[in-house]
Amino acid sequence: MSQKIFLIGLPGAGKTTLGLDLAVDLGVQFVDLDQDIEKAEKCSIREIFELKGEAHFRQLEKYHLEKVINEIDSFVMATGGGTPCFFDNMEVMQKAGTICYINTPIEEIQMRIEKDTTRPLMKTNTLENLLDQRKEWYRRADHTIQKYKELIAVFKS
Repeated sequence: MSQKIFLIGLPGAGKTTLGLDLAVDLGVQFVDLDQDIEKAEKCSIREIFELKGEAHFRQLEKYHLEKVINEIDSFVMATGGGTPCFFDNMEVMQKAGTICYINTPIEEIQMRIEKDTTRPLMKTNTLENLLDQRKEWYRRADHTIQKYKELIAVFKS
């Protein structure tokens, strides 16, 4: 049976960490959308933002999101923090599978990403600003969770 699971949330929320664990537990492939883009473009997300701008990055993100949906039968995907907020990405994910919003407290995220210089939008935005901009999309997820045990319970029940 096909199972396509999308993890959304702020940068540093734990989408990749939780996604890897969930994929192993479910026996499906794990996809990190940002890493997928970096591999295909042969440069970092930060470099794409700096050299070609956010609009170009968002086009790449949409292309790779749809490519994975069309080419891989079952997976857990850690999306970029902004993935659901651009174009019709949220609707595309909703039609393809199940969306889980990783609702990690901002204080916890701040501790995780304080020294991370690879997150391009963290240079110009605070986490609170990003959450304000994105919460309407995040709220449209099928499930909102904070801990791994909540996430695995959704798919193992």
